[in-house]
Amino acid sequence: MATEKELQLDAVTEPKSNKKLIIIIVAAVLVVAIGVAAALLLMGGDDAPAEEEMAEGEVAEESGPSEGPAIYIKFKPEFIVNYQVGPRQRYLQIYMEAMTRNPAIAEALEMHSPMIRSAIISLLSQQSFEHLRTAEGRADVRGKLQQEVQRLISQETGIESGLEEILFTNYVMQ
Repeated sequence: MATEKELQLDAVTEPKSNKKLIIIIVAAVLVVAIGVAAALLLMGGDDAPAEEEMAEGEVAEESGPSEGPAIYIKFKPEFIVNYQVGPRQRYLQIYMEAMTRNPAIAEALEMHSPMIRSAIISLLSQQSFEHLRTAEGRADVRGKLQQEVQRLISQETGIESGLEEILFTNYVMQ
């Protein structure tokens, strides 16, 4: 009788093993199918960037050809300006860089650095501390600085345009 029970138990356990095997195979196939579908979806998106690049190229052609790679000129050392706000002494510390694509402007920025630094400090000291604390104030002063530096460069070199940006690489107020 013991042998009959063992046969019955073996017969009962065999279908469970097959079910487990089938479930594992189906799960593996699903994982592979999902992986393939994800890969095709990600690889299928390559056409869109090519169209975006064409559109960007067309915009670049409309705005004019660039003169070359961007040249960044650091204004060293950083600018520190003191402000009297009520009874407290406050200060602004800015690290700045100028961006141009014209080597003549880059050379002029370095050559006339003392005059440019003086004008920048003067312009910064005329600003309201509270205004400079806002995002609009920072953008406003960046625009004013760009205009002033461009004015000084054109005054000294005769080059009317070419300074593309004044960039704040660090902006600290206390």
